[in-house]
Amino acid sequence: MSLKKGFLIFCVLLLFTTILCSCGDVIVEPKWIIGVKGADTAVFSSLDYAKLHEVTITVEDEQQDGSVLEETWEGVYLKDVLDYLGITEYSSITLTSSNDSSVEYTVDIINDSLTIMATSVNGKDMKHEDGYIKIIAGNQPENMWIESPAKITVNK
Repeated sequence: MSLKKGFLIFCVLLLFTTILCSCGDVIVEPKWIIGVKGADTAVFSSLDYAKLHEVTITVEDEQQDGSVLEETWEGVYLKDVLDYLGITEYSSITLTSSNDSSVEYTVDIINDSLTIMATSVNGKDMKHEDGYIKIIAGNQPENMWIESPAKITVNK
């Protein structure tokens, strides 16, 4: 075997070794992050969200003309998010959006089967300009919903 051929084989083996060994260094960054105040965990992110069971809910919204608009939302129960974070004792939580508007959810609202952290509406994923997520409280007026949530504060 010639020196050139041996060197070429060595380089190919070195390249494969480098490729195989570097695969473990992949870092996955979350799409979005929500700060958490009043719990042991400081943030909830899209990476945490992926570990929870998604559900689909349908919310009816009466329009000004009397017609009813039906929207289908996909997400995870807000109660499951709090459980995942280890938040079990609270009187309410305050949700704050990225534009600093906030609402307070009582235990009844949190436990409602139409209260979710949604990532898609009518089969379409929410986009960056929508903040990727929205807190939907389907049995509450829309002014109780939070677009682009930035912080969850636990009230004891």
